[in-house]
Amino acid sequence: MFRLKQKYGQKRGERLPPADGRKLIAEQSVLWGFLGTLGVALLLCWSWALFVMATNRLFPWFTIVMGTLIGLAMQRFGRGLDWRFPVAAVMIAGVAAYFGNLMIGVLETGRYIEAEPMEVLKGLSSDTMRNFFRNTIGPIDHIYAFSACGVAAFFANRRLKRHEVFGLRTMQKDDS
Repeated sequence: MFRLKQKYGQKRGERLPPADGRKLIAEQSVLWGFLGTLGVALLLCWSWALFVMATNRLFPWFTIVMGTLIGLAMQRFGRGLDWRFPVAAVMIAGVAAYFGNLMIGVLETGRYIEAEPMEVLKGLSSDTMRNFFRNTIGPIDHIYAFSACGVAAFFANRRLKRHEVFGLRTMQKDDS
């Protein structure tokens, strides 16, 4: 009743033609999604570790922010429509959650023993990793990592507009 007139966008009653479903399928790329998301995850882990070192405070909820940004990166770079993209986003988010904690541990250890981070990384062994996961990673870290995986999976698939969904369904019906 008191609605303002819409100046831009689709007019009421005007319908867009259905999108080309084959083009939507062809735009998917697991490789680009994986590489782009991996780059975003590494950047987020490193920035999280530097932020913790600068503030001397650990914010475990940043893992969920990482999961959100990893899912959005998979959506942006992969442009995926099927199950492979959320699975890849879950794997990357899970590894990134623990890798971020490892980077924080490496930087903190380097500061404590007055060594460069690369020297600390060279000194990592399977025993060191076992002790890291036993003594440093707690149940709350697992909960946040699991939450980050869920959020990453939620945001990983491409969001389609109405005419794109219609074009995809039309293509699938024609192929049947």
